[in-house]
Amino acid sequence: MKRKRITVMWMPSVSSRSRTFSLPPVLLYVFVGMLVLSWVLLAVGGYFGKNLYDDYADLRQENTNLLEKERELDALRQTMERIRKDENTIRSFLGMEKSGEEANGLGQGGEPSPDLSTIAPNDAMASGSVAFPVKPMEISVIQRAKSLETDLKELVETMRSQRDSWDSTPSIMPVSTTDYWFSSGFGWRRSPFTGLKEFHNGLDISSGKGTPIIAPADGTVVKRGYDKYLGKFLKIDHGRNIVTTYGHLSSYNVSPGQKVTRGDIIATMGNTGLSTGHHLHYMIKVKDRCVNPLHYILNAKANRLLVRPLQTEGVGQ
Repeated sequence: MKRKRITVMWMPSVSSRSRTFSLPPVLLYVFVGMLVLSWVLLAVGGYFGKNLYDDYADLRQENTNLLEKERELDALRQTMERIRKDENTIRSFLGMEKSGEEANGLGQGGEPSPDLSTIAPNDAMASGSVAFPVKPMEISVIQRAKSLETDLKELVETMRSQRDSWDSTPSIMPVSTTDYWFSSGFGWRRSPFTGLKEFHNGLDISSGKGTPIIAPADGTVVKRGYDKYLGKFLKIDHGRNIVTTYGHLSSYNVSPGQKVTRGDIIATMGNTGLSTGHHLHYMIKVKDRCVNPLHYILNAKANRLLVRPLQTEGVGQ
């Protein structure tokens, strides 16, 4: 039996002679199959190639995002370091310094401690250190952030708990003017009336007649009256056994039982009582003991004391 063959005519161009090939059918089937297979492979390769390119593009984008996150993380580290330094400064101000590694990196120094004999035992402005738990320095940024958050919360709570104490501590000049001077300080002096040595239990602040007198802290007016020495005077109880007195007043602006806030105008400066000129006699008592008002005034101007106390043996100036 004669085998079947397939005749293929091939004409390269119109002017060329045609050529005829006779092939077994199996070769044609193999050729067509290979052609179809190449198309399939090309399609599959294109599909996987596109996926690989998409993965490469996604990887590049993720790498860019990671670099951006790294820059943000570095900025976060720097911000946390600045916050940590600010926290250490606040702790130092509050007397809550940390010990060990956490105290490193913050400059320390300053003048030596003052002579404590010049400050009353219960001087509210000479509070001691507050105990505070020490935590080890963490390496993880997230853990350090959580630790910092906890520390800041503790600082806020401490500041809130001490706010009432600060608000009721006389800490500013009791006169509402910058044109003032200290005509007599706290301590031993020569009496302007007798010329004899006497102890001055307050601070004389001189300025013009009618200068507003302000409350240096929150408190309650407990007394208003007239004294042959102090003239018109006021007393304010600030709590915690702290009482301030204001003498030689010209007029009052508050009444007994009235609550005042730091900065409120309570009176005006005058020349009443035993006085040589318009001034305020400012006195602070802690547990019924007179203390130097300058130890409490944080905004006093330097070199304003015109009359210096007497040097007395065994007694601080």
